[in-house]
Amino acid sequence: MAQDWFTAPSSQRVMDVLAQNGQEARFIGGCVRDALLGNDAVLDIDIATPELPQTVLSLFEGAGIKAIPTGIDHGTVTVVHEGQSFEITTLRADVSTDGRRATVAFSQDWLEDAKRRDFTFNAMSLDRHGQFSDPFNGIEDLEAGRVIFIGDAHQRIREDYLRLLRFFRFSAFYGKAVPEADGLAACCDLVDGLETLSGERIAQELLRLLEAPRAVRWLNLMVKHSILQKIMPQMNDLHHLEMMCAFEDQPDALRRLAILLPVDPKTVQDLCQRLRFSKVQAKRITAARCPQQVIDPQQGENHIRAQLYHYGPVAVRDQLFIYWAEKGFWGLGPKEQGILNMVTAWQEAPVSFPLQGKDLIELGVTPGPEIGRLLKQVENWWCAQGCRGDKADCLAMLKNTRGLQHAPQA
Repeated sequence: MAQDWFTAPSSQRVMDVLAQNGQEARFIGGCVRDALLGNDAVLDIDIATPELPQTVLSLFEGAGIKAIPTGIDHGTVTVVHEGQSFEITTLRADVSTDGRRATVAFSQDWLEDAKRRDFTFNAMSLDRHGQFSDPFNGIEDLEAGRVIFIGDAHQRIREDYLRLLRFFRFSAFYGKAVPEADGLAACCDLVDGLETLSGERIAQELLRLLEAPRAVRWLNLMVKHSILQKIMPQMNDLHHLEMMCAFEDQPDALRRLAILLPVDPKTVQDLCQRLRFSKVQAKRITAARCPQQVIDPQQGENHIRAQLYHYGPVAVRDQLFIYWAEKGFWGLGPKEQGILNMVTAWQEAPVSFPLQGKDLIELGVTPGPEIGRLLKQVENWWCAQGCRGDKADCLAMLKNTRGLQHAPQA
């Protein structure tokens, strides 16, 4: 296999360490799946091994390579080598499951470990010599664009209800044909199980789904079967999201989520709290969907630059994409591209208001509330001019304002 991540010295070194006791480890899951699709941009490298987690720690300690017991109770050790992270998990068998988490027993059986995985193409594995293992013909499903549960779909979902959302997420990335009937039926039958999952787990899976190239198609299917409504009881029609997907420069899950929400601060806040978004994520979604001042590109460049100063380039870009989508744009012309170039330029070199309180004191203004009032007055003028004036321009404006007409020259 010619994939860079596979042939990289760091990967081969990690596999060599794991093979010291004669037990061959295997790359497994997403990195193998994406390699078969020709995607070399693999970030997460998962490895399965028959070695017990404490043995894995000892092997890497002896090799002088950093190993972290990130999920050692469940058999997972994270190794960091030459800047690359490897998640190494001991082969497992499920002892019991409750729809949220599993109690596992460590195993030496590769097939038993494969059986507990979700979809056929996620059970494929590859050893360090390039020997490929595919116990459930996942490569055929991958090539055909089929997302097929391993074994009984209902049982797989009952083991972990997050798999219901993963069915749609993987379909949005890899699905080509109509959804596999048994899998879709199981998702519809067991949708109430989503209520048992934590907000964090749902949010993580939902955002991944929203990043997918065919997100709208599969979100529409979720709406048709009243599945997405379990997560977002109040949401807009997906038409505007479809518009935005047609012209956005790159997929952005938070922006795509924002356009699905109604322009109602309470609804947005409730969703962010229920899905346990971080403060940064919640702030961004709110700024995109319920801004303090709605952006209007028709007001011209000065308006855009003032918005950039007040709210920042991320919020402005989000609002622009939402504005254009809701206006029915299927593509962006030279005018819109020019506005986006302005946003990019601001992001690379943000502009700051050039005046400070000390500048007013040097003009003879007595420290106190008057300083703040005058600074705000000049700032408003500066913003109206498109945030272009320098310190000299602002001082000139200030000296011509009432009460400072005869202030000493700076």
